Amino acid sequence: MFEFVHHVAYAVDDMDKIINDFESLFGLELKERKTVSNGTTFEMATFQCGETIIEFQRPIDYPELEKFLKDRGPGLTHVGYGVRNLPEKMKELEKKGIKFNGDAATAPTGWLISNFSFEDGQLAYFDDPYHDDHLADADSK
Repeated sequence: MFEFVHHVAYAVDDMDKIINDFESLFGLELKERKTVSNGTTFEMATFQCGETIIEFQRPIDYPELEKFLKDRGPGLTHVGYGVRNLPEKMKELEKKGIKFNGDAATAPTGWLISNFSFEDGQLAYFDDPYHDDHLADADSK
């Protein structure tokens, strides 16, 4: 089912510092840096690490992300798991009791994703108050 970790996303409060750290300490090359607006506004930077995208988000006008930073500080917000044929995988998981928060949609990043959450105590370690983990179409790069 899951083929790889498509992306991991972190909330940050200092984008320049995190970019510098990932370039100078870890030798990764900045893939993209931009401001995203779609009802909320945030700065986003991404690095490619093998098949996995490392995504950083700094809120500009994004109350949920601002609350996450205030309550928890910078850190991991969610994981996107890479799958092939996203609509088919969603149907398979729904039959197994996984609940999706709507249909697959294109995220502000341009990736085709579908958010899911575990209920009734299932795998509570995936549970996050800011953002649900989600499936990401494996071809969305």
